[in-house]
Amino acid sequence: MGPKIKFWLLLWVLGLRMAWLAWRSEKFRQLLVNKDLVLQLQTRDGGIVRHYTVKNERVYPSGGAHEKPSASVEFKDAEYAMMVLLGSGKNPMLFMTGMQKQDISVRGDASVLMWFMGVARHLPPERKKKKN
Repeated sequence: MGPKIKFWLLLWVLGLRMAWLAWRSEKFRQLLVNKDLVLQLQTRDGGIVRHYTVKNERVYPSGGAHEKPSASVEFKDAEYAMMVLLGSGKNPMLFMTGMQKQDISVRGDASVLMWFMGVARHLPPERKKKKN
């Protein structure tokens, strides 16, 4: 499976996970209170684009570009996007480093990216504690 398909699949699963958490997790839903925004993630060439609408404490994932996103995050390519998105949990500086090197560009409201970075910590499934 190539990096473009992996990135597309990651964005698709990301949308499903956020929508599910908004429905099932009170803790996650609190991060959505009073939010009315559209976050778009994509490759620089526009080959892969998905956007996520946050409104009324829900997340609505959609394929393709939004005509007027609150913020758009463009990665230089799909392989780099995968590395940053999957690695940023362990190394939050990946986003900042990518922006400094111009491998990541943000258009629109940068506070939306900061909000997303805070939300991203809640996306991995919680591991169940083992009973002894």
